[in-house]
Amino acid sequence: MLTWWNELLFTQQIFALIAIPSSLILVIQTLLLLFGGDHDGDADADFDIDAGDDGLALFSVRGIVAMLCVMGWSGVALLETPLPDVLAIIIAILLGLTTLVGFAYLMKLVLGLQSSGNIDYGNSIGHVAQVYIPIPPAGSAAGKVTLTLQEKYIEVTAITTANETLPTGSYVRVVSANENGTLVVEPIQ
Repeated sequence: MLTWWNELLFTQQIFALIAIPSSLILVIQTLLLLFGGDHDGDADADFDIDAGDDGLALFSVRGIVAMLCVMGWSGVALLETPLPDVLAIIIAILLGLTTLVGFAYLMKLVLGLQSSGNIDYGNSIGHVAQVYIPIPPAGSAAGKVTLTLQEKYIEVTAITTANETLPTGSYVRVVSANENGTLVVEPIQ
């Protein structure tokens, strides 16, 4: 190891001093992520560069560590090539910055896959549903309806203000929803 270090040029040693610790931190972060460590630990260290309404967390701890790792090792490698040193350094920095932006964009895509899973029953107003369990008349008791809401097929408790029992299989329109998730429906004429 010492022989390898002594054979490096001074600029390669600087890049290696950037690459080695950042590689170790990246490995530790990955191991903690895989084995249940605090995978959201750098959330407070994110700085959002606004890229519209959804934002892009460009500077996160993981992104900066990945940038330093790629920049460091590519700098060490590129300085071994016949490229001029200035060009090799510029390419290494550009590769690091590309990694930073690419990592931020990848994390934006991955976080976009998350959803809270909460269903807002207010979004069901105006939708057509099908009675699953008969609904007694005039709100005297509840039945159940099925409908697709927020891209999910769900079964929801429902009451009606109609003066007739709504039988299984009949179609109804949602007219309101209360705070506990019970829908108020009316028969479709």
